Amino acid sequence: MTNWGPDMVLRWFRTIQIGSVVLPVIGCLTWGFIAWQEQKAIAIDHAVDTVGLVRQYSQRVIETEIIKHGAARSRASGETAEFLRSEAFHSFLAGIDARQPDNFGLVVISNEGRMVASSRMFPVDFNVGARDYVQAIRDGSRLFIDRIRLEPSGEDALIVATPFITNDFRGMIVSSVATETTRNFQRTAAMKQDEAASLIRDDGKLLVRQVPGEPIILARDTPARQNMIAAPEGVYEALAVSDGVNRIYAFSRLGRLPLTANFGVPTHVIATATFWSALPVWLLMVAMGAFTLVATALARRSMLAQRDSDLQALKLIEAENLAQQRAELVREMNHRVKNNLALVTSLINIQARRGSIDAKDLQLRVRALAEVHDLLYRSNHGETIDLGDLLRRALDPATLVPEDRQITLQTSLPDGVMVSADRASPLTLAALELVTNAVKHAFSGRERGMIRLCLEETGNGAARLTIADDGIGMQADTKRRSGTGLVDAFVRQVGGEMTRETKDGTRYEIRFSL
Repeated sequence: MTNWGPDMVLRWFRTIQIGSVVLPVIGCLTWGFIAWQEQKAIAIDHAVDTVGLVRQYSQRVIETEIIKHGAARSRASGETAEFLRSEAFHSFLAGIDARQPDNFGLVVISNEGRMVASSRMFPVDFNVGARDYVQAIRDGSRLFIDRIRLEPSGEDALIVATPFITNDFRGMIVSSVATETTRNFQRTAAMKQDEAASLIRDDGKLLVRQVPGEPIILARDTPARQNMIAAPEGVYEALAVSDGVNRIYAFSRLGRLPLTANFGVPTHVIATATFWSALPVWLLMVAMGAFTLVATALARRSMLAQRDSDLQALKLIEAENLAQQRAELVREMNHRVKNNLALVTSLINIQARRGSIDAKDLQLRVRALAEVHDLLYRSNHGETIDLGDLLRRALDPATLVPEDRQITLQTSLPDGVMVSADRASPLTLAALELVTNAVKHAFSGRERGMIRLCLEETGNGAARLTIADDGIGMQADTKRRSGTGLVDAFVRQVGGEMTRETKDGTRYEIRFSL
């Protein structure tokens, strides 16, 4: 079973707090995306439905004019060119024109550009000049639709031109419809802000939009042209060339006519609709996240206060225990100081019985005992001391070897050989005694000498301390043997054993347990 401690509960509260911020953000983004897709689908449906209406209206207008053209061709079928200039044919044209307010009449024009018949004037005979529709029909086009300014009235009109051929006449019939009529219908379809309706010819000429403006030519690489080439109908998103508004467009071709109807819904309107449709859910998510954040913050604050109270109580107990441990440590240190002072007294008595007190020897021994206490205070191991470190500090060559003697103290004292403080003092004093004796007596009559001090662990919780010199040996100096009695006492104090060899100098080996 999981142990739900205070720290785990606090981490859980922190996780909930982070979640109360992250989850509403993720939820708002997700819901916003869903709302955007929904509003985009609504906009696309609206664009598709509306462009269908624009297509039907525009197709009806153009096909009505084409029907009129067919009626005129049927009436003139089998007649001569002179019949086209007759009042009878003029009356027929006027009849099918019926002077509708959104029409500007029908005219028959020869391939040479001369107007030979009109529904609005009789007689008529003049040159219409260089017109695109004249050139297009003359070049073989079966239907040409354009937007021009009529002459001489200057009316803005959509014109529909088709071939007109009789027995001896080659030309075209052209009818014109007021551009404003088509624009008014587009304006009715595009009632919302920045919606756009338009009629585009296959070659990219934007003939009419719901707002006043001259025709413009769309480049072949524009999205509108690319989509019109790829399919007869569809949906695309693009930045409008005419007004710079980004829209989602639906387009639909007018049957077999060289025209395509377009209707666009601005994306900023979709974004606004998305915002207002998603706002209630966003507010709910934010409110839930804020409530969770505040509730967990209060609960976490309460738990932190409780934990601080528990920590204070624990610190008080730890302080009391530490004070007790320090008191015990002081008592232990006082006991050790007392024992070491007794040892110093014994050393003084020994030297006194010999007949003289060597102040320097006493100073070295007292210093060694002081190093034991200093390391004990600094130790991170409680009651144990690093013997190698202690020997390096207590047996300083600069202190032990006189400046006028060329004696080298070579040491191999690795770190990590840990002994208790009760063992450290006798072992250090034993090593100090042996090194001091070697300095004083091993090199009598010689200028140079070498003393080696080596400490090593031998396994099974034991260690070995070796002090060797390359001096004259015990046989040459019997005083050195009498000086080892004190060392024997130190070794016995730690329960160790000491051996001595006198070949090529003197070598002492002290074995003891750790």
